[in-house]
Amino acid sequence: MREYTFMIPAMHDETSAKDVRSIITGIRGIEDVDVDFENGIVDVYYDENKVIIDKIRYLIEKQGYTIRNL
Repeated sequence: MREYTFMIPAMHDETSAKDVRSIITGIRGIEDVDVDFENGIVDVYYDENKVIIDKIRYLIEKQGYTIRNL
């Protein structure tokens, strides 16, 4: 299992946090997701044999969120 941590500056409430969590958990190979909307930080735990980071980024950005690497 690998971890990918990034920031979504526009994520500032529980609704947007649930939206982001829903997007990520829908990807096959995702093991766990921790979303801290107060700080805009997302930790994704995934199976590196099944998940490509670019797919996570693409799906989140497709929904209008901007991602910044930490």
